[in-house]
Amino acid sequence: MTNYPFIIASFPDLRLTFLRHPLEADKAVAELRGQLSGKDNHLVDLLERELAGEGLDEEFYQEVGRSRCRFLKEWTAFDRKFRLAKLSWLEGKGYEEDFDEYDKARRIFTIDNLLEREKALDRLSWDKAEEIAAFDVLTIDTILSLLVHLHIASRWNRLDPKTGAELFRKLVDEVKSTFQGFNSEQKQE
Repeated sequence: MTNYPFIIASFPDLRLTFLRHPLEADKAVAELRGQLSGKDNHLVDLLERELAGEGLDEEFYQEVGRSRCRFLKEWTAFDRKFRLAKLSWLEGKGYEEDFDEYDKARRIFTIDNLLEREKALDRLSWDKAEEIAAFDVLTIDTILSLLVHLHIASRWNRLDPKTGAELFRKLVDEVKSTFQGFNSEQKQE
């Protein structure tokens, strides 16, 4: 039997501060895997796959649906709808699917400052992971929620200010060139 209370107690205390900290997700996940059963490691595999956005096909969603893990089912449904809502927003299309957090997400999508928008998007995901596992104390659901937090914190850990500024400048230049090309095409018509 897996000792969930010990694993959860030994997990680093994570807060979404958007600041750098010494935690590395890959190392923490590798250590965690050594303490989990094969069945629990399979759930971690599914969550890791979903968080990476890899192979999210119908077969994946069916496998998640067959699992007995409430957190994984609810998180995957949330994340799928959240990804679709982002895509719809970027394409300028209406979002038709039932998504409880859509009003919150829609407000976030309209934030002009890209850094603040990314922070708000990650905060929404962070809070949702916490909400799903709120009543599952000392279970694999709690551990999976902590893994979502770990990956979000790790993402911000990889973004140092210099790299972030360079990426932002690159994105702004790309957007400007896209609009310039668009304006040139409109004038020709």
